[in-house]
Amino acid sequence: MAPYRGRFAPSATGPLHLGSIFAALVSYIHAKHHNGEWLIRIDDLDEKRCKAIYSDSILKCLDAFGFKPSEAVRFQTERISDYALALKSLESKSLLYSCDCTRKSLPRGPYPGMCRHRIGQALIEGNAVRIDTNGIDLDIQDLFTPVRRMSPPGDFIIKRRDGLFAYQLACAIDEHIDQITHVIRGIDLLESTPMQCFISKLLGYQSPSYGHFPVLVGADGAKLSKQTFATPVDWDQPGHSFATIARLLLLNDTPSEIDSAEIWLDYFLSLDNFLSIIVKASEANTLSI
Repeated sequence: MAPYRGRFAPSATGPLHLGSIFAALVSYIHAKHHNGEWLIRIDDLDEKRCKAIYSDSILKCLDAFGFKPSEAVRFQTERISDYALALKSLESKSLLYSCDCTRKSLPRGPYPGMCRHRIGQALIEGNAVRIDTNGIDLDIQDLFTPVRRMSPPGDFIIKRRDGLFAYQLACAIDEHIDQITHVIRGIDLLESTPMQCFISKLLGYQSPSYGHFPVLVGADGAKLSKQTFATPVDWDQPGHSFATIARLLLLNDTPSEIDSAEIWLDYFLSLDNFLSIIVKASEANTLSI
């Protein structure tokens, strides 16, 4: 079995909030409990939404919270040529087709296949690129929950009409390049798993093991996110954020809010059943800010 390699991959679209720190914490603790390596990758492909100032902010914030990566930080923008090679490989297998459908023209749900007649034809510049998902495995072997079957995603986009490589393609290739063995992330990304595993299989890659945990939510029940303008955490008071997470997890005998990030991380690392604690807190509906 390959040595454990995990990662945390925030998007460079804004400062980190409490939900981000929680996600980093869970993946970090899982890696350390398995004597593994833990990497940081900045997902910065979207030129319109991702900014260098956010990348810098994220890395400084993670450092202030004591999250030290095992290796140098990765950036998706350094891998455009890798994504292009993967796209060419999939195209050579006659698995791709151009799609000129607009989002407004499509019904809700999986892509209905209006452009599938183009499968195997030369790709058209300026069109989105979709992948033929016949044969996709929808059964997810999750580390934290029983096997579950996902709904068919339809032929999803792997390259956008604006020329940017899509999340599902980039992620699958990133995990391969970085030799990631375990992807520990929020339950909100569960639907992405069969798509990323499908791409990995077509490219001859070994898929990582996936574990999806409950996420922090706001008062409206929606996941805390940069898109909903969740309040950024205070770099100067990591203990305050860690103490808030501890309260949400119903933990007792914790360090103080004024204790250092290192003391807090040592405390969380001392909890043998960390994932069980998270699941129990979720069932008790205490993961709401």
